[in-house]
Amino acid sequence: MIVVISIAKNFIYTYYYNISKEKFIGVLPMTTKCLLKRRKAVSTVVAAVLLIAITVVAVAVVWTMVLPMLTPKAQITIANAIFEDTDGDGNADKIEIHLVNQGTKSITIDISQGVSIGGSGSDRIGFDFSRGGSSSPSSTWIDNKYGTVTSVDPSRTNYPTLEPGKDVTITVYFSTSDDDELYWRDGYWINIKVYLTGAAAVIQKVQVDI
Repeated sequence: MIVVISIAKNFIYTYYYNISKEKFIGVLPMTTKCLLKRRKAVSTVVAAVLLIAITVVAVAVVWTMVLPMLTPKAQITIANAIFEDTDGDGNADKIEIHLVNQGTKSITIDISQGVSIGGSGSDRIGFDFSRGGSSSPSSTWIDNKYGTVTSVDPSRTNYPTLEPGKDVTITVYFSTSDDDELYWRDGYWINIKVYLTGAAAVIQKVQVDI
């Protein structure tokens, strides 16, 4: 089939000719004005679809990337942990923990969780610790079963708020009578868990250095 298009006096003529049958099939006239209207209609639809697509993508970008950046959040890290063996038996029984809030939201230590002063009761300190391991921290948490916390400084009820960009130091003292149960020996590794109010607990590995 041969298709021939010609334009004359604002009309577009499309001629159809069947070669195999040597037969003229017909002609389809269309005004140029009508064709322009059709082209305009198609362009409007395409533009609308593109606009919707761009809007959806923009909303997705704002939702997944921009909003999280604007939402205040706490990011607590253990900047340093200083160990001390006060009785000289080769096991650390005192740990000074330096916490830093690198986020944009203030947060507090949750003193309803963690190990308890005296090894039992409701005087929880908001921290838990693993037993030490020579190459990696033990999977066993102290959890009031190994070693005994005698006190914390400042007192658990006077912990300062972790303000954005600020650091806080908490010192935890253990009984020297059962500190060998901790396996906090020089060069060993332990995990420190910090419980936070309204946020997930932070766990960080540190090496004992006494």
